Amino acid sequence: MGSNRNPITKEQIIDGALRTLSRFGVAKTSMIDVARELGVSRQTVHRLFETRNDLLTAVADVLIGRLAIKLEQVFRQFTDLELALVEGSMLSLDFGQSDPVLAEILLLADHAVDQFVFRGSPTVQASMLRVWGPLIDDARARGHLRYGLTNEECVEWIRNIHAMLTLRDDYDEPRRREMLTKFLVPAILLRP
Repeated sequence: MGSNRNPITKEQIIDGALRTLSRFGVAKTSMIDVARELGVSRQTVHRLFETRNDLLTAVADVLIGRLAIKLEQVFRQFTDLELALVEGSMLSLDFGQSDPVLAEILLLADHAVDQFVFRGSPTVQASMLRVWGPLIDDARARGHLRYGLTNEECVEWIRNIHAMLTLRDDYDEPRRREMLTKFLVPAILLRP
């Protein structure tokens, strides 16, 4: 697939990794498996993704971006940020768990992937701002948003709570909803 005249791209490697991860699972997929899928050497894959964790982070970034596109459509139904913070967050968490590759990447996360989950990436931040921004702007216009919070700060807090809830496999649905209601909502919205 890649040669000196037609070099392989990061996008091609991510696509090949997605196919391989779907077939073998995250725990059993190596960089060699991805290289074989693409018909290139392991060194070719390593030239663009130094480590397996770098590749898994890029794959997670792509999958989260795809989920954000779906969520944008769903979030248009919310007219209230408080409802979105609880119900939209529950949907977001469910969407994340519904993708088997993403769920396994997060489940098997090591330090590098953990950092991605909490820090995100510019792509994830931009996607979340598109999803949450209109609701945050509306809450600000109505005087419901806590004073001085930027959209970026709100999204960072939402992302961190989602990451924590994703990693807490001991939290069932009612416990997740309680954390969102008692912790996230008051952190972002003024309570009457």
